[in-house]
Amino acid sequence: MTTGIVFDETYFWYDSLNQAFPPYQIEPGGNPDRPDIKRRFYNLLNYSGIFKKLTHLEPRMATEHEILRVHGAKYYHSLTEQNLLPAGQGGPGAVFAQGGIDIAKLSAGGALVAVEKVLSGEVDNAYALIRPPGHHAETNRGAGFCIFNNVALAAKHALEVGGFERVAILDWDVHHGNGAQEIFWNDPSVLTISIHQHYSFLEEDTGTALYNGEREGKGYNINIPLPPGSGDATYESAFEKAIIPALEAYQPDMIIVASGLDAGCYDPLGRMALTPQGFRFMATSIRNAAERLCGGRLVMCQEGGYDLASTPYMGLSVIEGLSGIVLDLENPFQAFGDSLGYTKEVLPHQAAVISEAEKQARNITI
Repeated sequence: MTTGIVFDETYFWYDSLNQAFPPYQIEPGGNPDRPDIKRRFYNLLNYSGIFKKLTHLEPRMATEHEILRVHGAKYYHSLTEQNLLPAGQGGPGAVFAQGGIDIAKLSAGGALVAVEKVLSGEVDNAYALIRPPGHHAETNRGAGFCIFNNVALAAKHALEVGGFERVAILDWDVHHGNGAQEIFWNDPSVLTISIHQHYSFLEEDTGTALYNGEREGKGYNINIPLPPGSGDATYESAFEKAIIPALEAYQPDMIIVASGLDAGCYDPLGRMALTPQGFRFMATSIRNAAERLCGGRLVMCQEGGYDLASTPYMGLSVIEGLSGIVLDLENPFQAFGDSLGYTKEVLPHQAAVISEAEKQARNITI
């Protein structure tokens, strides 16, 4: 099996600026979306030796036509105009420095290249180590560090270029995947599944089980809003009882993953308790599902992850699961997760959330 990785030095040059929050009564502080976190992920892949075992894929800029498959023209042109200014804003929490939109286009294009290389058979699956992230971006606005919705663009690209009928998006970022939900709300050609921490978006909570799609898209959006503190056992149960059965019922032609690493037990922007082993389980589980359901066609796109030390190790575990290459490398961040005894079983309030998602998975038809 050959796994591709999309990477470019320019991704680490994207500046989301220092942030202050309304009512702006204190000076701005550092933005949590620091480029050096993902650079350390890249460095760990190199140090471990796994990067040399992957196929490097060069990104390209997404074109205006490709971006407008997903985003509104008014929003897109506003971004290109602001791109010439010292700073701009795509939406709440989505600020960027001059020239940042060019890198956002390269990030989106990196996701598209990953899809193209999987479709061509050059690689069996691929990981796009891209930034800025994208899963909070909706049709007409960005949000939460996100400018263009990379996974939504990848799904549309797969449908159009691959001639597919159905594509599935799975989002395991700790924050709700509101962007793909909104973009494909009425569209049965894309199944959107988001497993996230309950009440984990910026402004409104659109991540409950009540948000299930409308019109032709009714039933093709599944939210699994797990309680804070959920760990490996709970995520494993959600995969086995709801996520994998939903994919099996939907029979996608390709699977796209929004691979946030911020459900890790050390992350400062989440209150979940996944360990590196939990991330490896999720990646392995979805790779196995892709091999059974859609010829292994699977693309993962980098999303969140905000701890300087532990995030790279969570990401390494995802790469291990995706590629099937498990390294004999001591992971120093497994011990803390193993010490959290309450994450080793599924508690009743967690099981209730999974049960609702399980019901929705059973109702999927094609």
